[in-house]
Amino acid sequence: MILRILISLGIGALIGIERERRRKNSEFAGIRTFMLMALLGTLSVYVSEVFPYFLIVAFIGLVALIVASYIMSTKDDGDIGLTSEVAALLTFVLGAICGWGDGYKLAPVVAIIITVLLALKKYLHLFARRISEREMIDTLKFLVVAFVILPLLPNTYMGPFNVFNPYQIWLMVVFISGISYAGYIAMKIIGPERGLSITGIIGGLVSSTAVVTAMAGRVKESEGVMRAALFASVVASSMMFFRILFEVMVINPGLLTFLSLPLFTMGIIGIALGLGLLRSPNANVKSEVKLKNPFSLKPAFIFGALFMVILFAAKAANIYIGNMGVYLAGLISGIADVDAITVSMAILSRNNIISPYTAITTITLASISNTLVKLGIALLFGTKNFGKKIGMIFATMILAGLIIIVLVGLHYQGVMILSW
Repeated sequence: MILRILISLGIGALIGIERERRRKNSEFAGIRTFMLMALLGTLSVYVSEVFPYFLIVAFIGLVALIVASYIMSTKDDGDIGLTSEVAALLTFVLGAICGWGDGYKLAPVVAIIITVLLALKKYLHLFARRISEREMIDTLKFLVVAFVILPLLPNTYMGPFNVFNPYQIWLMVVFISGISYAGYIAMKIIGPERGLSITGIIGGLVSSTAVVTAMAGRVKESEGVMRAALFASVVASSMMFFRILFEVMVINPGLLTFLSLPLFTMGIIGIALGLGLLRSPNANVKSEVKLKNPFSLKPAFIFGALFMVILFAAKAANIYIGNMGVYLAGLISGIADVDAITVSMAILSRNNIISPYTAITTITLASISNTLVKLGIALLFGTKNFGKKIGMIFATMILAGLIIIVLVGLHYQGVMILSW
């Protein structure tokens, strides 16, 4: 009981501190009041064991106090916002949850989420103002297709080579789009005025190719932003490797042991070399990077189709050509999209259709292929100097990745021989 009370008080303090920082003179609740409201919720659960309706009575009483406070505050300053009042009710509910079963484990998680939402008021409002009506409609369409259609799809393998699973394919589409959308939201919130450097870090989560394309064009307009554009391009390309690792961690964490070695090394080398370019008077030059809404249906369907084709091609290549065929599929598919080949290899390895080393090598080759495509973009759309410097950095990253994947292969073969 003491533990539950302490957690309840902590929840009230957490939310209360955030509200205290924003409190106006006419508002009713600060840190002490929120702590007491959480404690009231917890103690009401215990009292309800003797008086069954005490929790309901306590909640109604709290609502009455909040309503009275709200009426007085709106009279004083005319502010009709309900954020603090709703936060107060939620604090009471979380306190009550602490008193029930294992609720004291869940309540702190919810409290942290609530506090984050309260603290991010400025950025959430910025995002709401910056998102267009078209983007909002596209997002709603995708959510309907994802969460209404997805549960209706059959979760069985079918078709040639028995590799097609409609439910699994669309689930991966939702997963990849969700990662891109997280970066897309961050980019919308931060905005282009934060500069090219931040563009590289956040834009890499959405589309590193789009960032490199935009930076190449920016450098062609003005050589003065060379360092900042190089940093943005290199870091965006490096973020791709960490995105791949996250995707594999969710789908097939067994691959991470060896896959993290080449990808993490390439990503760290890229970021380290990029940081060497960060110190520049032009590091915060504004630049617009045109990123497509990842929740638009068209790119989602394109990714789903590409995912199915790669699944089929990789399985067919593995049967008729062997591992070299799978590696070739990785190199080719990486030119267009590295996410599709990553997800495909992770699933095929998880289902024991290909070996873990084949999956690791193919994903690494696809990431290298995609990096070379971005180098081509830098040379084609940027200046000669920009392309040359990008090429030197990318060459270092790729060489490190290739060396490590060879060492991993030798180690993997040694393990297999010892096992045999």
